[in-house]
Amino acid sequence: MGIEDRFAYATFRPGQRELAQRVQAACLGGEIIIAEAMSGFGKTAAVLAGVLAAAEESGCKVVYACRTKRQINRVVEEVSRLQLKHRFKAASLSSKFDYCLLRRGRRVPRESFGWYCTFNTSNNICSYFLNVPLAGGFVGLVRESLLRAPSHSELMSSSEALHVCPYEVARLAIAQATVAVVPYHYAFDRRTTSVLFDRNSIERSHTILVVDEAHNLREFYRGMSSAVITFEQVREAIREAEAMLMDEAAESLESLLSTLEQVAAEHQGWMLDRNTVLDRFRSDHGTAWLQNLAFELNASSGAAWGSVVYDRRLPSLILRVGEFVAMLTSSDRAELVKWEGSFGLVDPDPVRDSYEYFRGFRSAVLVSATVSPSNVFTRSIGLRPDLVAVYHVAAEPAVKVKTAIDTGTSTRYKQRTPQMYEKISERVAAVVKSTSSGVGVFAPSYTVLGPIYKRVSESIGGRNMVAEAPGLSNTQSTELFDSFRSADDSVLFAVQGGRFSEGEDFEGGAMGSIVVIGMAVPPPSPMMYAEYECLKRTGEHDSHLMLSRLPALRKAFQAAGRHIRNPGKRGLVFLLDERFGSPTTIGLMPSWLSRDLVKSDLTPDVIESISRGFWSAQS
Repeated sequence: MGIEDRFAYATFRPGQRELAQRVQAACLGGEIIIAEAMSGFGKTAAVLAGVLAAAEESGCKVVYACRTKRQINRVVEEVSRLQLKHRFKAASLSSKFDYCLLRRGRRVPRESFGWYCTFNTSNNICSYFLNVPLAGGFVGLVRESLLRAPSHSELMSSSEALHVCPYEVARLAIAQATVAVVPYHYAFDRRTTSVLFDRNSIERSHTILVVDEAHNLREFYRGMSSAVITFEQVREAIREAEAMLMDEAAESLESLLSTLEQVAAEHQGWMLDRNTVLDRFRSDHGTAWLQNLAFELNASSGAAWGSVVYDRRLPSLILRVGEFVAMLTSSDRAELVKWEGSFGLVDPDPVRDSYEYFRGFRSAVLVSATVSPSNVFTRSIGLRPDLVAVYHVAAEPAVKVKTAIDTGTSTRYKQRTPQMYEKISERVAAVVKSTSSGVGVFAPSYTVLGPIYKRVSESIGGRNMVAEAPGLSNTQSTELFDSFRSADDSVLFAVQGGRFSEGEDFEGGAMGSIVVIGMAVPPPSPMMYAEYECLKRTGEHDSHLMLSRLPALRKAFQAAGRHIRNPGKRGLVFLLDERFGSPTTIGLMPSWLSRDLVKSDLTPDVIESISRGFWSAQS
């Protein structure tokens, strides 16, 4: 049985067969390989064919790690399609929060959920969990889900009908699956990898790891090993503890806040010696006071029965402060930094162990549409360029993309004035008016997105306009996406690096034009400075490019390619920020984006002229 039998479609697009074969060879040879292909190439189907062929030949499992829920859904769709052609076992696993049937009808903050779930299961309150060994159809439901990977909503419905925990169904299926699709946390977060590899007896040495959208790895590692707490959050935690009658915890939090405020006042610099601060706590409160406080806050045992059984408020900020204190006392690598009213913990080299971790697998395949320059990308995720194979797909789909860079706008922080927002909004409105099909508008942050969306939606009538908001649930994201697809000329407003700008397919004519507003450059912060300092000490000369410019450009280029999903596609891309016009940035652009490029002060009249000329040439 060859690659063709493990490919979900009748024919290969140019370059897909070669990618699948190179991935198969890398997996059989035990390599770590980085595979780059443009957005819309069909990487998922090709990579799946290659890793499945290698896994079945070598008797290994495949763990396919994705960054977002929507990317998991896309991979599961490809897996389900392939299962119709080639019989193999597959499963996906999301977070417990996304599966919980018990929390319906009550507000359970995500930061409180781990505590909430542990309390309910350990005290035999969750009937869905208790029913797992008792339900006669449980094993059959697991077996059925393995033969055709269900969507999240399908698994929720079938589990509810049987009155069993969907998470337990998925977890048992994962243990038996040849291909397991999971979020990054189960593959890389030390706090949760045990769920996948230890509790399910999956041996890393007999597993092929696939990392989707691998350009996000450093940012994920940074978030996993960082924590921030503000004085106001500690004050809110005190009020929360008082409201929940946790008097001892409230007193301890008062002492914590007092010491933190004193430390902040006594030290003028932004970087602190963590051991000196810990010695201060030991001197003021005793040797084990901080460790005991972390346990007390994270357990929140004094609030448990009243909160859960009597449906009262759940601890939220108490748990957040508890996690920060626990990291402060236990993380030997973390640097302690401070700024106005805040303390932060950051590992200045979050990817230092990633190469050894990847080596523990049978093979690893890292997939991305934005790898170049590959040597900087490889170092940014903690890998050595001389020990990693990089495969660039030479073939590109026959697409026609015209790119227009606006030299008259900028989203640099000091230039974010009402006048600049108005100018950007006028340009976005001009793109929408001159595009008869759908339009995608991607901003660098929700802060920029909000006023632009408000101005454009007020100035244009008769178009279905939808906007991404922070903290959307999986269900809400699906509803927003369905709303966008409900009309041929819808306009989607979203953020770069968000769930709609990477891994999402806008096929056919769903989007004719894309507007990318500004660069999502991380704002300066003591947390970022700590990373810069660490990279300088290692002799890294491209630290700014690695930590700031390239991540921002990757997000922009990923967003720009959302409408390029199939061969023969035509589309316009407008990059609204003068920084896109620098020779360095243009040199880093993928060829499909820079092939037909113009730079100009894109007034509404110029935008209309560009759009009219491009779309009339199509007819």
